[in-house]
Amino acid sequence: MEGIAGTYGWNDGPLVKKMLRKIAHRGPDATKVVEDDRQVLGARQLRIGNETRLRPIAEHDGISVASDSSIFNRDWLYERFVGPVERPYSDQELMLGMYRKLGTSMFGHLDGAFAVAISDRGKTVLARDRYGLKPLYLSGGARRGTYSSEMKSQLLVGEDFAPFPPGRFLVHGKGFFSIRPRSSGPAKRPSRSKADTLRPLIVEGVKGSMDGTDGLNILLSGGIDSSVVACAASLVTDDIKSVCVGSEGGTDIGMARAVADRLGTDHREIMYDVDQMLEVLDDVTYAAETFDYPLIRSCIPNFMATHAFEDRTRVTLCGEGGDEIFAGYDYMRDIKGEDRLRAERMRLLRTGHMTGFQRVDRMTASASLDGRMPLMARPIVDFGLNAGRRWLLGARLEQSKLLLRESFADLLPREVMERKKQRFSDGAGSIHSLVRISDDIITDREFETERKRLPKNRVRTKEELLYFRSFAKHFGDSENVLKSVGFTLRP
Repeated sequence: MEGIAGTYGWNDGPLVKKMLRKIAHRGPDATKVVEDDRQVLGARQLRIGNETRLRPIAEHDGISVASDSSIFNRDWLYERFVGPVERPYSDQELMLGMYRKLGTSMFGHLDGAFAVAISDRGKTVLARDRYGLKPLYLSGGARRGTYSSEMKSQLLVGEDFAPFPPGRFLVHGKGFFSIRPRSSGPAKRPSRSKADTLRPLIVEGVKGSMDGTDGLNILLSGGIDSSVVACAASLVTDDIKSVCVGSEGGTDIGMARAVADRLGTDHREIMYDVDQMLEVLDDVTYAAETFDYPLIRSCIPNFMATHAFEDRTRVTLCGEGGDEIFAGYDYMRDIKGEDRLRAERMRLLRTGHMTGFQRVDRMTASASLDGRMPLMARPIVDFGLNAGRRWLLGARLEQSKLLLRESFADLLPREVMERKKQRFSDGAGSIHSLVRISDDIITDREFETERKRLPKNRVRTKEELLYFRSFAKHFGDSENVLKSVGFTLRP
C-alpha cells in the first residue's frame, strides 16, 4: 500500500509534504518526494513481509513512478514486458519498466487495483483502475492540478476536488483518456463444470494478492464471500490469522468460528457493545470519509476488525465483490432478463469506488494494513458477469451466488454454505443498536431543521444525521465535499 500526492503544472513542495503527512497511515515506513519546477511527486510506503529495500518511487532516466497498487498478474507482466529481474521487485519498478516500453497503453494490461502517478521529464500521467479499487482525488484540470489518495489530504489544497474517474488516465496538457483493456495473461482452459472452473480462478486471485508473503490476515465474517476467500487461502498457505467482530444478536461470530475451525486459522473473536460503537464513531467517519448510513453501519465493525490485527506487514484479504459479481443481493431475483441482471451487477461494480470498495480501502488503511480483494481479479469478474441466471440464483433465498457456493462446498461447513445473504451490519449485530441510538439522541425537530440545510434527500434518516454530524467535524459541509461522498441506493 502507498499514499501518493503531488502537483502538476506548478510546484509546491511544502504543500505536497503536508498532504503526505495527512495520509501517513497509508505508508508509515518510507517517504520520498521528487520534483522539478513544473511538478512534484510524493509517496509514502508500507512495508510488506520481510521487505528490506523500500522504494516509494521508482526512478530511471528522468521518469519517476509511484503507485498505490495490488497487481494480480505481476509475474506474467514482468516476464512479458520487463524481463528477468531479481526478487523481490515492486509494482513501481514493474510499472516503470512497462511505461518505458509501452507508454500509457501499459494500463490496459494491468489486472488489479491501482492509482498511479508518473513524472516523465516535466509531464505528469495519472491513472486509476477500472473499478476504482484504489483511491485518487484530483483538483484542477489538464494543465494544472493537485492529486492525492484521500479527501483529508486533498482538502489542504483549498480548491474544489473530485474523485479521479475509474478506468481513466490523465496526461498533463492533453486531458483524460479511457483505459482500453488488453491482454492480462494466458487464457485458462475451462473445466468440465463452471464451479470447477471458478475454484482455481479464486485460488489464483489469492496467490496474486500475496505479494511474495507467506502469511495472510483475513477479515472473516462467516459469510459466503469471506469464507470462500479464506478457504482458497488455506490451499495456498498454512499461516493465516483471521478476525471476526460482532455484538449480541449477531450471527457472524458463530459462522466465522465454524469456518476458522474447519480451516485451522489462528482466529480471534471480538465482541463490542453500543458504547464502543459510539466511542469509535468519530474515528470511523474520519477514516471512511463518508456519512452514507449503509456504509457506516458496516464500517464500524470493519474498523474494529482491522485494528485487531497485530502484524501490519501481512497482506489483509476480504471477500468484497462477491455480491456484485455473483448476484448476492435479494432484490436481484426480481430483475428480469439476463442482460438486465448483468447490467445491474456492472452498475454496482462501477459505483463501488464510492461505497463498498471505499470501505475496504479506508478501513484497512486506517490501521496501516494493505487490504486486498482477490475476488476482483479480472478473470473472476469476467467469469462471474458472463454466468447466466441459472448459475447464480436458485429457487430459494438461501441459493444466491450458487457458483460461489458450489466452488468450495466440499471444503467448508454446510451451515455456512447454506447461509442466507446478510448485510455485514446485520450479521455483525450493529444495525439495530445504531438506529435506536440515533432515535434517542436526535429529536424530530432537530432532524427536520438540519436536513433542510443540506441538498434534498442527502440526509435520509436520523441515523444518517448522526453520522453526518461526526463527518462534518472533520470535513465540513461544503457542496464540493458532499459531491465527493458516495450515496448507497437501496432498491
